[in-house]
Amino acid sequence: MLQNRLNELNSAILNIEGEKVYITGFTREEMLQRYLELGSQCFSSKGMYDYQDLEFHNIKNDALIIVRKDTKEIGRHQYKSLFKDMVQFKDAEEKLISLTFTIRKSIYSVHYHFLTEKLSLLFENKAELDKYLLEKFNYSRSY
Repeated sequence: MLQNRLNELNSAILNIEGEKVYITGFTREEMLQRYLELGSQCFSSKGMYDYQDLEFHNIKNDALIIVRKDTKEIGRHQYKSLFKDMVQFKDAEEKLISLTFTIRKSIYSVHYHFLTEKLSLLFENKAELDKYLLEKFNYSRSY
């Protein structure tokens, strides 16, 4: 439930306190920044959830997620879309398949995110993503 809510948000602050996660949601990053800098009560939602491990690479494009534990910031997550393309390849049955994909880059780490309609993969760096694209789809391109 927490993961689904996180993936819906446009930006948020997650406060982890024991076994609970308190979320303050914002309509956009600028509102979150205003809240942090000026103390403006410009949030769009608040909620409390049971703690669970989260995957941050499925958040919306440009959504800024700040994670705090016991009031101390422990992480920031934000992905920007870099590139969108389509690749054609043959599956195991030699059937020609077309696949549209998006490549996103983490703003706060070296991670890259490969996203299709049915697949979401996180890569440690650009070299690993490039290797995957070449081996899986025989695809090579600058982005």
